[in-house]
Amino acid sequence: MKVLLRFVITLVVLVVIGCGIGIWYISPDQKLDMNYKEIDVKAKALQMLKTRKPEITLSGSELNELAKKELLKHMGDIPQQITVTGSDFHFNGQEVTADINGKWEGLIPFGAELKFNMEANGSILELHHQSTRVKAIQVPAERFGLGTITVPLKDHLPDMLTVDHMEFLQDGVRLTFKLDWLSLPSLLLK
Repeated sequence: MKVLLRFVITLVVLVVIGCGIGIWYISPDQKLDMNYKEIDVKAKALQMLKTRKPEITLSGSELNELAKKELLKHMGDIPQQITVTGSDFHFNGQEVTADINGKWEGLIPFGAELKFNMEANGSILELHHQSTRVKAIQVPAERFGLGTITVPLKDHLPDMLTVDHMEFLQDGVRLTFKLDWLSLPSLLLK
């Protein structure tokens, strides 16, 4: 009887230690939040007027702010047992990597890396979720299937600017516009 009791206690202790190591392993490596800043396009439009080039370059950090804002709108696409507490997007051409912090069932903190493929559809950037990893563990798509995050750039641009072409850069996107040059000064007066 004593041997069985020792065995059970040892097994329980090993399970508790194993769970602790597992939680430690998947915990986030960096502190992230979901705060974002609005992008000011007026300064970029002024630069367009000076250079007379109908293009604006959005840096990776500006795209990160836009992607965070849109991720907040897509929280309903994430399984209910997962709460996202922070994110940081990294852009490299059409490849996008998002570092995500979250909690499983509101208790167990984790850090994950999501891979996206970015495509242009008119004035909309579409980030198609490809895969999810928690450290070295590949998470099946049905467990954390985020789908597509859409970033409508038109919502952040003046009405007179129409996106004609998007070029994916190593750390950002270059937008080329169709516009009426005579209406551009009215943008600067607002």
